[in-house]
Formats: sequence, C-alpha cells, structure tokens
Amino acid sequence: MQTATSKLTASIATLALLLGLALPMSSQAQSPVDLGVRGGVTQATFYGDDVSSNDFRPGFTGGVFLNYQVNDAFAVQPEVLYSRRGTKNHNSAAGNDIRVRQDVIEIPVLLKLSAPTAPVTPRLYVGPALGFITNSELGNGNDADDSFTDVDFSGVVGGEIAYALNKGPLSEIAVDGRYNLGLANLGDANNFEDVRTSAFTGTLSLRFDI
Repeated sequence: MQTATSKLTASIATLALLLGLALPMSSQAQSPVDLGVRGGVTQATFYGDDVSSNDFRPGFTGGVFLNYQVNDAFAVQPEVLYSRRGTKNHNSAAGNDIRVRQDVIEIPVLLKLSAPTAPVTPRLYVGPALGFITNSELGNGNDADDSFTDVDFSGVVGGEIAYALNKGPLSEIAVDGRYNLGLANLGDANNFEDVRTSAFTGTLSLRFDI
C-alpha cells in the first residue's frame, strides 16, 4: 500500500497542474477561474450486504478547489479534499460491532448550475469523486489497512448558497451541503467484503479571484 505522504503529494501535484492550466486565463480583465478553500464536518458510515446496521460518526473535511465559470449558469469545479471518516457498523457475517476510522484524500469533479440571483446565489451540483484511502484503523487503534482497499469511487450530489463579497481578492463566501454515495466495494477481508461509503458533509468555503 502506498504511504499517505506519497498519495498526498500526488494529489497536490494534480491540483498544481490544474492551476497551471488555468493561470493563462487570469490575464483577462475578468478571469473565469477562482481558487477556493473549504472546511467543515462529515458524517460517514458504511452500507452493503455485510453491514446489517450502521451509525453515522463525525469527522473533519477540508481542502482546496478551482472553479471554472463556463458561463453565468454553468461551472466546473475540481477539488482536492482531506477527510477523516469515522464509522460504527455491525458486521452481519461475523456477528460483532466494528468501529473504523479512515483518512481519505478525495478528488471530486463537480458540474455546477447557478441561479441568476446575485449577490445571493443558490447552486446545485453533481459529479464523480475518486478517493485514496491512506489509512484505516479499528476502534482499538489497530492497523486495518489490510482489511480495506486503497481506492474508493463515489457519486456526489449537493448544493450551496453563496454570497458575493468582491472585497479585494475575496470574491465569495458560501455554505455547502453534499452527499457522497460510495459505488466501489471497500472491504478486503473475509466476512467483510461488500461494504461501501455513505457520507453527508457540510462546509464553509471562501473563493478568491486569481
């Protein structure tokens, strides 16, 4: 399994590449590209045939994003996020409760629709998300990397309410809510194979003109 450091480095390099591709556009009078940061709380759990009951557990999420405004109504937003997910589930096959904590580097690519109601703008979005599980631990602190796969894939749907500020480089502040539905089996051990991620996330974000 790759180390958390190498995966984080790869994620930062991906964001740097996207930023490099966007920078030539910043020479325009009004650049369509914004750089942003976000942070908040995620409530995650597992679901699947090997999970008979589940309990959402809180964790932290935060990271950076680029927003490319195609036109007034449509934008594309790739993100690089770190999430600390905690779950409590009952394993139906083994007949016991399992508490799991995971560190995940997640890369969503969101397609966003905006309503023409500035300065307060509601938005809806949807898109895929690729996740790299850098660490898995059981509730007693034991390493559980061998019990889970390294890669997650999920679908994201959500929305945000943004307020335009235009105070120097700070262009916008927004409150965001989203749901991740895991599409890939994460379990990699006997009696614990058919498990997927389910997570609700709420964040506060700031966008800056570049």
